[in-house]
Amino acid sequence: MNTSYGQFIDGIVFTGELPKDIERFLTYHHEHETYEHTVSVADEAVRIARLFDVDPELARTAALLHDVSNVIPKTMMMTLAENQSITVMEEEFRYPRILHQKLSKDMANKVFGCSNLAVLSAIECHTTLKARASRLDKVLFAADKISWNLPGEHPFQEEMKARLERLDLDGAVLVYLNHVWEQRDKLKLVHPWLIEAREELLANC
Repeated sequence: MNTSYGQFIDGIVFTGELPKDIERFLTYHHEHETYEHTVSVADEAVRIARLFDVDPELARTAALLHDVSNVIPKTMMMTLAENQSITVMEEEFRYPRILHQKLSKDMANKVFGCSNLAVLSAIECHTTLKARASRLDKVLFAADKISWNLPGEHPFQEEMKARLERLDLDGAVLVYLNHVWEQRDKLKLVHPWLIEAREELLANC
């Protein structure tokens, strides 16, 4: 076990069954909302994966692991990322919380033993997406966004669902990317990966 992450698994007995281990891990750290969200994303990712000929088990695995780094306090994220030799972009130094996608990828590999590169890629970009994204990347990204339990009206979620029902995965993804871009002046930052992903999809459309 990587010593940097050992502090987060002390007292937890893993079973080797990922769904059970994710539940134990997140609830042990009192991340009950994260666990509920994770289950919702996993169900949605499997459903979307089947629409687009993506392996539903890979989608489920990526979804179960995508937010495991939520157990890390925000104040520790930068230090842990640097200790793990994770590449940190300038924008991530300004807003370390965005590192949770890269940290979740690292923990998926080093804590939960996931070595599937496609799954790890999807986890790494589930918040921002990235250019040259795979279908699995996009499936997890879309499942994450439409599974957010947000107060009030959020038309982007319904529009994403409508696009998916029309079998338009890129269109569904672009709905959210445009949603973020339209609010760029109000946000702390717009991650460069998101900008690159949006520009690529717009060019392809």
